[in-house]
Amino acid sequence: MISTLGRIMAVLTAMFSVAFMAFAVSRWMTVPDWASEARDLEGFVLTRTEGETPSWSASTRRTQESVATSTNMAEVLEKMYQRAKADVDQQVQEYEMDIPGLEQELAESREAIEEDSQAVKVRSEALVARLTEMDDEVNRLTAEMEREKAEAQKIQEERERRRGDVFRIREQLGQIEADSFRAKQLQEQLTDMIRRTKGSVVKLQSRNRQVQESIN
Repeated sequence: MISTLGRIMAVLTAMFSVAFMAFAVSRWMTVPDWASEARDLEGFVLTRTEGETPSWSASTRRTQESVATSTNMAEVLEKMYQRAKADVDQQVQEYEMDIPGLEQELAESREAIEEDSQAVKVRSEALVARLTEMDDEVNRLTAEMEREKAEAQKIQEERERRRGDVFRIREQLGQIEADSFRAKQLQEQLTDMIRRTKGSVVKLQSRNRQVQESIN
């Protein structure tokens, strides 16, 4: 890029030099159209002073700096070409002075780009590795979640089964309590019968003694 800029500046300098030489030659060989040539120099303003001896003045368009004043327009135009060439030469010189610094900046930029490229590569590889780890972790957690889901389903089924067992046990307990109540009633009835039977035995024994005594 810097070398291309230098070549462009050199070409511009050569072009202005050739144009100046062509102007100098055409001045003596032909009658040039000074006004048209003056308009081609866009960086300058050419004014004409009216009067008994008309004169032409040229100044830079940007800074309004005076370049030349003369009654001969060719001389003014020649000064304009000289000033344009001097400006271009100065710009080329400034660009050439900037070339070493720009080349150094370009070299540093290339080194920085290379370092950044390496860093980006390393970072990219690290991110890819991390992404792979995250995918593996997601797969592991998904599998674990499926296992836990299946386990929870089993637990739910076991709870439902045990709940059914509790209902059945409660029904059996109710039946047992009813049987126990009936057994207690039977025990009370049997106890009462035994008590009455014992009373009858006592009565019979007493009657038997009475009968024995009567016989004796």
